Amino acid sequence: MDAISTVQSLCSLAITIITWIDQIRDKKETLSQISKSVTTIHSILASFQENSEKIKLEPSLFNALIGLGDVLSRTREHISVLRKNRRASVDSILDFIIPARVSQQLIRDEQQLSHQLTIILFSFSSSSFIRERFLLADKKTDPLSFRAIRNQDVFEFWRDYLGEKILYARGDRFMEALEFRFGNRLSDTARRRLFLCLDEFRIGGVAASTLERFVGDSSLEQALQKFRSFASTPSIHTRNSDPRLPLLIWVDDQPDNNREEVRFAESRGVHVLQFISTALLKVWIEDNEDFLRENDSADSIRFISDTARFETGGQLATQNNSSYLNITAGEIIARYLRGHLYRAPLLIFCGAGIIHTQYVKAYEATGSTCHSAIVRAYIRALSNRTDDDEDWQGFDVVDREFIRR
Repeated sequence: MDAISTVQSLCSLAITIITWIDQIRDKKETLSQISKSVTTIHSILASFQENSEKIKLEPSLFNALIGLGDVLSRTREHISVLRKNRRASVDSILDFIIPARVSQQLIRDEQQLSHQLTIILFSFSSSSFIRERFLLADKKTDPLSFRAIRNQDVFEFWRDYLGEKILYARGDRFMEALEFRFGNRLSDTARRRLFLCLDEFRIGGVAASTLERFVGDSSLEQALQKFRSFASTPSIHTRNSDPRLPLLIWVDDQPDNNREEVRFAESRGVHVLQFISTALLKVWIEDNEDFLRENDSADSIRFISDTARFETGGQLATQNNSSYLNITAGEIIARYLRGHLYRAPLLIFCGAGIIHTQYVKAYEATGSTCHSAIVRAYIRALSNRTDDDEDWQGFDVVDREFIRR
């Protein structure tokens, strides 16, 4: 993506965040601070858009812009969950959401946005036009250093193998640095899964803050170990009598469109959970990780998703510009599940958007279809507690023999 397109996308992200926060009543200080930071970021980006011919685009600036995309995308997702939680009396599927968790995430978002604002201001300070408009100091010393990285292992890895002035690394450069540090101990498949986890929003690379969030309080070596061992460790699954199983998890902003298929699943003893956004699904997965890990098998849990959706609750929301059409929603779920090492199958069920689902070929145990018969066969296999059906996998599955079953 070129710089102008990147800035346009970031401006849209910023406007969405500002609009959503304005619509929330009784805003806490964290949201107010986020709004201020994002408003300033939007002003700078808008000035760049209007005067791009006057600004020299240095590599550090482009990397800063792309790194900003990860922080803004994550912030938008967390605010989306918060907005939905405020409407929990209307959307009964939201009863599980814990506001405290979202609040903690927003506090981290506010800290990262403040830091990202510093990065953007510093990156733009070489432009006299932006410097004069926003009263920036001349670019003489690097104010960024690595004060924001608290994990010592991540700090040393990034400093020694990527560089102190690099706060965002493209995918190939990051994987190259890992190879220098750890040798060939990560297989190609493990590297791909790791990158899916670190580049959750398809930004194209890894930010230092993202790597630190992934590692947490452990060492980088320990964090990578589960990716090394995942491929060589078979799925150990003992079928249990949990009343929540078998479980079908369905994500679609228009759940009424799936009413017949849901009834079919429930008539066969399948428990169905429906979500209307990617953000809400992720919160549920995080809150139920132990349950999901314990039952992570095709004969116990399966996912279905549409491929594009209005992430804030349907088309009515577009009348006041409070929603956005996420055209990559299906792939984002695929990236999330495989990047977080879940084996459960995922079927993309959609209509005309089927032509945009070729991405399923890049993910294990993933398929796409626009045929209800295939969806029912997929559900039937779950209700029969089958784990070896594969005919539904692949792009735009329409096999007539399969449909007649």
